[in-house]
Amino acid sequence: MADHRDLPAPGSLGAHSVVYLVGTALQGLGVLLVLPFATRVLGAAEFGRVATGLVVVQMVGTIAAAGLPQVILREHHRGAEGPRVARALAGTMVLLALALGALGLVLALGLSATGHADLSQWLPLLFAAVSLTTVVSGQTLMRARLQPWRFLALAVLATVGAQLAGVLAARGDASAVRYLTAYASVVAAAALLAVVLGRPLPPTAEPARVRTGVRLAAPLLPQAAAMLGLLSGDVLLTRWLLGSVAAGEYQVALQIGNIPFVLAVALFNAWGPLVLSRPLADRWSWTATTGAGLVGVVVVGAGVVIGASPFVAAVLTGDGFDVAAIASAASLLCLVSVVYMVYQGSSLAVLDAEQTGRLAVNALVAVVVLVGLAIGLSGAGLLGIAVAKVAAYATLTLLTVASGRRHLRWPREARVAVGVGAVAALAASLSTGYAVHLVVLVVMVVAGAVVAPRVVRALRG
Repeated sequence: MADHRDLPAPGSLGAHSVVYLVGTALQGLGVLLVLPFATRVLGAAEFGRVATGLVVVQMVGTIAAAGLPQVILREHHRGAEGPRVARALAGTMVLLALALGALGLVLALGLSATGHADLSQWLPLLFAAVSLTTVVSGQTLMRARLQPWRFLALAVLATVGAQLAGVLAARGDASAVRYLTAYASVVAAAALLAVVLGRPLPPTAEPARVRTGVRLAAPLLPQAAAMLGLLSGDVLLTRWLLGSVAAGEYQVALQIGNIPFVLAVALFNAWGPLVLSRPLADRWSWTATTGAGLVGVVVVGAGVVIGASPFVAAVLTGDGFDVAAIASAASLLCLVSVVYMVYQGSSLAVLDAEQTGRLAVNALVAVVVLVGLAIGLSGAGLLGIAVAKVAAYATLTLLTVASGRRHLRWPREARVAVGVGAVAALAASLSTGYAVHLVVLVVMVVAGAVVAPRVVRALRG
């Protein structure tokens, strides 16, 4: 049973979606605003090292989170003690992050003593990883409490503020170490703010419920690690298979492709808590109807970015970057957001049924697809890596839709929308000029205007 003091008023899906959209868009697009300066200050090679370091930070932070964010969101809405249990689980996240950070520090000191590690490179990454996990714990509590403005403050400080600090620091010394050190300092400040806003409790505050939550989260740890591998592991694969310069170029393509991904995440941030707090009698029929509308919104957003990708790529990069290759890869990467929106809806059904083991297996299978195809298609350059990523997310989505089919059945409108997005992404990624991109841009703008009234009616319902 949900705590009705935390439930939104009718129509809050639209209101909260707008705030989360603005917040998450500022988070993602703010990084894009910093990106032109970062690529020009650091150059392709050093920027590739920064991109790799940030992926490592996210991976370590995900392991430290131990799959708990999804459980915090679920437990907050279960009974009168739910909010207190959520705070205790958030405190568990912070303690796990500190423990993993201490273990990493001992390892770094040992490797440094034997001459196998450079502490100037290790320490900023460890510090940022622990801080980022603390930020995520606070953001999760903000989502559960339906407090999007506080979520916004944490998101912007930990991303835009941190990246901007890195750029300013690198102007005096154009090195990855200088950039990451400044980045880590600002993420630490965001972590302190997260503790103040979230007010996490020690696990002993609700020991029985925390133990239950940790057991439920255990399968989500490999799932979260695998999901992060899907999200950012392609950058590591690009550097390994194609070199640092290609990794920097792929990171630019990924940031462009992530624009509609940001839209999908923003919509889910508002939609997910409302789904789990919905009365069980109509929860999944309501989810199917509203979810189909949200998939349509993401398809239109992805189509607009696909159409604009060559122009955005030219603005974001300086000399030495292959703009055509970046635009082609970015167009295909936009398709990830479409299938991911479907995945998010089905994952809620699997989570609510307490079948989190299936989410873990599905994500691990998708990672195997990503690695295997990336190695096999690396000869095609950035586009080959992008194909591998889209195929991995498609695999993840199909498996998760099948896992949650007992509760959530996607309507025909959602399947049609995914097909339209796939055609637009494939056509633009294979084109050699700007004509196809412009056609996709115009068609999607018109389609958005046509379907907007229907989508609004579905969301209001």
